[in-house]
Formats: sequence, structure tokens, C-alpha cells
Amino acid sequence: METQTKKDLKINGDGSASGGVYEGIKINGSGRITGDVDCEYFKCNGDAKVIGSLTAQSAKINGSASITGSLKADEFKVMGFTKVSENVESKDTKVSGQAELEKNISSDSITVNGELKIKNDCNAEVFTVNGAFTIGGMLNAGEVEIKLYGPCRAKEIGCEKIEVRKGNAFKIHNIITSIFPSFDSKTSLITDSIEGDEIYLENTRAKIVRGNNVEIGPGCDIELVEYKTTYKKSDGAAVKEEKKV
Repeated sequence: METQTKKDLKINGDGSASGGVYEGIKINGSGRITGDVDCEYFKCNGDAKVIGSLTAQSAKINGSASITGSLKADEFKVMGFTKVSENVESKDTKVSGQAELEKNISSDSITVNGELKIKNDCNAEVFTVNGAFTIGGMLNAGEVEIKLYGPCRAKEIGCEKIEVRKGNAFKIHNIITSIFPSFDSKTSLITDSIEGDEIYLENTRAKIVRGNNVEIGPGCDIELVEYKTTYKKSDGAAVKEEKKV
């Protein structure tokens, strides 16, 4: 039996196409795809809308893309703007622009150099931020590293190791705020609770921090710290109650 060759889909102007199985999809103009899509690569340099779900080895958004279904990709890169209405599953996620995810995301690695908004939960092995994020539910990760260049929000954070530091590159902060005016000059992490083994925090406001080894650095406002082994607090931090458990 002969193997059917998958075709490429290219939209350079204003066009539309049906969903299906493709080798690659490239949109340089304004493109609308109706139906679920399965392809090796999806690249948007213009304005794209997928009325359905997208499955790809690589999905790169340099322009603006809207996906009404779910997204599954080995590589998911956003350098423009992307909105996904259903769940996102990926191995490597990088957001240098803006991404709005209406449900959940599960990814081996998530790197945010722009702005990421997740309505529900975020699951990752490694979660790295040099920008801003909003997570309406739980951030669950193995390692969390955050450099604050904008407001960072999560309902709850659970991890093995977390390190939160105020971004110290003033030039980078100015570049980010010029691109994303919603970024706040008073950068901070705000969450109800943080739980992990190794915890270091700066500029963080939380109701409860629980960990094995906990260090509360400058700019923090914590209601309760519960620790098992070691605990340190900076003179520039406010902790209402601390408890060894």
C-alpha cells in the first residue's frame, strides 16, 4: 500500500481552509481554518484562527493566533499573541509575547519572558519566569524560578524548589513595560499559599508558606511560615507568625 503524501497549507493573503492532516501550515496573512488540524509544524506570521483543535510537532506564533479547541505540541512558542480556549499539552513552552490559556496547561518546561495568563491550573517540571504571569488555579511544578519584572499571581503554588527574586535589570524592565503596558512597576508575587522543600522568596505576599528549608527575603509580607528544618528572615521582610513543625 502506498503512503499518502501530506500536503502543505500556505496562506499568504486573506484565505480560509478546512481542517485535516497536513505536513506543514504557514500563515503569512489572515487565515481561518475550520476543523481540527494535525500537522508537523504550524507557523503563524500574520493573523490566524483555528475553529477546532491543533495537534503539531511544532507550533510557533509570531503574529496573532486564536485556537477554539485544545493544543497539543512538542514545541509551543509564542512571540506574538495566542489565545487557546481548551487545554494545552506540550513538552517545551516558551512565551516571549502574550499567551492567554482559558483552561489548563501541562508542559515539561515552561519559560516566560513576556506575559502568561492561565485561567485554571499549570503543571510543569520546570517553570521559569522573567516577566509576568497570572494563574487562576494551582501552579504545580518541580522547580520554580521567578525573576519579577511584572505582577505575578497564582492561587496556590506547590513545588519541590522555588526561588523568587526581584528583577534587577532596569533596562529589561523598561523594554517589557513599553511592550506590555499592563506590567506593574511595583513587581511582586501574590499567592494564597506556597508549599515546597526548598523556598527562597523576595517581594512576595502570601498567607501561608510551608517548607523544609525556608528563607524569607526582602520585600515579603507573609502571614504564617511553617518550616521543618531551617528558617531565615530578612530584616526587610514582614512575617506575622512563624512555626516549626
